[in-house]
Amino acid sequence: MSEKDCPDIRSELPDTEFQFKQFGEKCETIVIGLHGWTGDEHSLIPVSIGVRLPNSLWILPRAPFKAHQIPKGYSWFNKKPKSKEEVLTTVKFIIDIVNSIREKMNNKVRIFMLGFSQGATLSTAAGLLIGNRINGIVAIAGFLSRKNTEMLNIEPIKFNLPILILHGTNDQIVPVERGIESMKICKKLGCDVVMKTYDEKHKIPVTAMKIIKEFMIK
Repeated sequence: MSEKDCPDIRSELPDTEFQFKQFGEKCETIVIGLHGWTGDEHSLIPVSIGVRLPNSLWILPRAPFKAHQIPKGYSWFNKKPKSKEEVLTTVKFIIDIVNSIREKMNNKVRIFMLGFSQGATLSTAAGLLIGNRINGIVAIAGFLSRKNTEMLNIEPIKFNLPILILHGTNDQIVPVERGIESMKICKKLGCDVVMKTYDEKHKIPVTAMKIIKEFMIK
């Protein structure tokens, strides 16, 4: 399966810009990559190239809102969402993409959510709500709070959903303590969580690429 064979995501979400990146002739894994605040559909292309997962298709959507306070970039929701509905609308957007893939491909492909910063928060929240329709989550420099789980009515899952949490110990934008909090919450919800830290700020280091690849190949 290539981009042209993928479920017709462009027509189902005509107001959304996408980038697609494929590695290998077959498609055994689909990675839905969600960029961070002020990013766009191009932001995670270097990560897809760095990971270079064999026989994978990366689907990289642009967030629906303009990021405030800067001239360029996009946001999945305001830094402090104005309402629960604003968050739910964006979460549903991601769930619709996964459901569209599953309906066409059934269990022929593995699906992973991957997100950075704000995209990591969304990947984790949406992934927990999607449950067994995905095969794992990679959350980089993001967080999930108890308030988030209560607002979205996220309940304990009934299988060991694999989650990889990556976080820089020198991150001053989203402190590593927020990542540790996410790990504890996801474990309590029944997920199979692994957390790796690295001596970096709010970024995705080259050393993370191998860790992500190994997690997805398992």
